[in-house]
Amino acid sequence: MSVLPRVTELTRERISREFDDFGPDACMAEITAELREHNPELLDMATRWAGNGSEGMSLMTAFGMFYRLLAAEARGSLDAGRLNPLPRVSTDVRDLLVERIDRAGGESFTREAIENLEDLNPELLHMAHAFASRRTDYGRTIEGFALLHEALLIQARRDRARRH
Repeated sequence: MSVLPRVTELTRERISREFDDFGPDACMAEITAELREHNPELLDMATRWAGNGSEGMSLMTAFGMFYRLLAAEARGSLDAGRLNPLPRVSTDVRDLLVERIDRAGGESFTREAIENLEDLNPELLHMAHAFASRRTDYGRTIEGFALLHEALLIQARRDRARRH
């Protein structure tokens, strides 16, 4: 069992409607503010992955949906309180990821991270794959989603281990 919430198709559909109803800009403003306050390391990782310009904005919007899916599922309902239910990625976890990538190689790390995403959260992988499939840089895009999921997963496992 994963320590991160497993996104359901229903949640994916509800969040897609939320982005349609309120617009990506409004949703991203809210998500970015939440990340700045509760998960600045993850926001920094996502920003570096996305880059600048219109392509960067598109990637950040997709990341925002990815993050919102996990957060909504973790809250149990979309109307739940404003507390952030996802783990706060630490600099230690970020450093650990860099070490793992250096040790295993980027391709091996990415393969393992995508397998984790597929095993633990297939609906989330479906969303990431659907977005990445519309881009010319599919590999780089799906790698970013897998990396960000892996950061949350490792942090969640560490947080859980500390509590027990």
